[in-house]
Amino acid sequence: MNERDWILHVVSAFYEKAKSDVLIGYHFRIIKDFNEHIPRIASFWDIQLLGSTERSPTNSFDVMNLHLVMGIKRGELGRWMVLFHKTLNEEVKAHPEFTDFNEAWKIRLNFFEGVFLRFLGF
Repeated sequence: MNERDWILHVVSAFYEKAKSDVLIGYHFRIIKDFNEHIPRIASFWDIQLLGSTERSPTNSFDVMNLHLVMGIKRGELGRWMVLFHKTLNEEVKAHPEFTDFNEAWKIRLNFFEGVFLRFLGF
C-alpha cells in the first residue's frame, strides 16, 4: 500500500465510524453518495499531505464555507478530532510502516482544528 492508498483507507475507516457516531453521525448520514464523497475527501488529504492528488475532485475545495452551513458546534469539532485521531491510531497498528506518515497527518489535523475554531468563531 502506498501513501495515497493509505489516505483513502484511513478516510474510509474514519467515515465508517463517523456515520454511526452518536454525537456527530447526523452530519454524515445526510450525505447522499459516499462513493463520491470519500474520494473527494481523500483528494483533500492527498493535497495536504503529499502536495498533489491523482484523484479527480469534482469541484473546488471550499472547505470552510461548506462546513459553515452545517452549523457545527465546538464539541462536534472536538468529537471529529477524537474520532480521526482514534482511527489513525487503530489503523497504524495493522500498518506500522505508516507511523511517521500518521504523525505528520496528526500535525495537519491539529492545524486544521485551529483554523476551523477561528473560522467558526470559537
